[in-house]
Amino acid sequence: MKNSVGKGAFLLILSGVVCKIFGAFFRLPLTNILGIEGIGVFQMIMSLYSLSLVLVTGGVTNSLSKLVSSARAKGEYEKINGYFRIALLFSAGISLILGIIFAIFSGQISSVQGASQAKYSYMLLSFLLPLGALIGVYRGIIQGYENMAPTAISQIIEQSIKLCFGLLFAKILINNGVASGVFGAFLGITIGETLAFIYLAIVMILKYRTKAIKEKVNTSFFRAVLPLSIGGAIVPFTHAIDSLFVVSLLLKAGFSQTEATKLYGLQTGVVGAILNFPLIISLALAMSILPKVSFLSAKNDKQGQVDIITKSFTLLWIFVLPLVFGISSVSEMIFPIIYPNLISGYLDYVVKLTYFGAVAIVLTALMQFLISLLQAKDYYVFSMVASIFGSIIKVFLFFSLAVQKNINIFALPISNIFLAGTICLFAIIKLRDFIKIPIFNFFLPILSSIIMFLIVRVLLDLFNNLWGLVFSIVCSGFVYIVLISPLLMEYLRPLLNKRKSVNK
Repeated sequence: MKNSVGKGAFLLILSGVVCKIFGAFFRLPLTNILGIEGIGVFQMIMSLYSLSLVLVTGGVTNSLSKLVSSARAKGEYEKINGYFRIALLFSAGISLILGIIFAIFSGQISSVQGASQAKYSYMLLSFLLPLGALIGVYRGIIQGYENMAPTAISQIIEQSIKLCFGLLFAKILINNGVASGVFGAFLGITIGETLAFIYLAIVMILKYRTKAIKEKVNTSFFRAVLPLSIGGAIVPFTHAIDSLFVVSLLLKAGFSQTEATKLYGLQTGVVGAILNFPLIISLALAMSILPKVSFLSAKNDKQGQVDIITKSFTLLWIFVLPLVFGISSVSEMIFPIIYPNLISGYLDYVVKLTYFGAVAIVLTALMQFLISLLQAKDYYVFSMVASIFGSIIKVFLFFSLAVQKNINIFALPISNIFLAGTICLFAIIKLRDFIKIPIFNFFLPILSSIIMFLIVRVLLDLFNNLWGLVFSIVCSGFVYIVLISPLLMEYLRPLLNKRKSVNK
């Protein structure tokens, strides 16, 4: 097995970029269709859907990826069949229970959020969650074989179909009100999930057929999936708390309900839609490195683990930092271009939210990477405890700060900074024997990103127009690549040497 992130991470990053482009083409016009208040309602529902999806699939997908990889390393292929059957029963059961809860209490949930008209969208989640459960199980098994292509393709199917049908139905139904437009968007998401499930089911039937269950794998599966499911749901749970109480807290800060919903829409639907782009890199690397580190851990190959962690972290740092710094540097110009009408009067909020959010995104990317390493090393309970501590701090800060008139919606990115920072600190302490990042690899991307940021700001001050924006991005990007080239060559040199040897 090669100690590199390999083509699996590349495929996931590539599909992530494609999906993010689809997502941008979906989210940006959707925001214009629904309005800032409408996108705020959409994000409130999405936060609870994301939490439920993590409960249904998060722990299961990662557990399967880790357990299947370990079974392969030990030659215990017969266990994989049992893992698959148990995972299906577990995920299907949880998804059906949650689906029934959403169907029965949709009116009450939407009323608590201050968006009682959105109850029909919540009822739709009762169909979406079982689909998500099946998709999560299939992806976990396939990723355990270190085959990331089906996951990448299924993600592209989801996003492309959501783009087409979500916007279509939202545009048609918005004439009946904001709630109907939001329902149309979720209807498009449902169609995308259905087609992604069909594709993965075909892949499973053709390549990964399963046999009868073996009872002896029960303990190992649940020992992994329970702490992973609970731990993986903790962070999304805090975001669900945000969506449930943000409006009421902002009301206490002196805002009207409409203003509060708009501010939440700005943070999650406007700034978040752009600023979350770098998380494609961290999520792809986290998904790819989990089975690889698990495989090497099962082989007791410590040096192999150190090598792959170092290379993966360096890639994460090289790509995430310039994206975050770059988005922040052009935020004052780029958001009015993307949302020419919707953010009128809110530009100052948007720019400041971007700067606070930038810090949170960098720490969140690092958090995703480190949590994946904890899971690969079987530190399930520790990962869960770290997430609990971080989440307690986040919730406390959010409730304390959101009611302050001069902080208001900024409580969200500030609390996210402390959430991710706390979890990262716990993980680094636990993994200190495996994280051996050279100082040069750590600081060069930081310094290069800062220089890139300063170049953009200077050029935009000189050429404050669209062509100046393009020119500043191109120039700063070129400078960053030159500055970071010593690290890039560490990855390009083996490929060049391999090509030379093949030619000989």
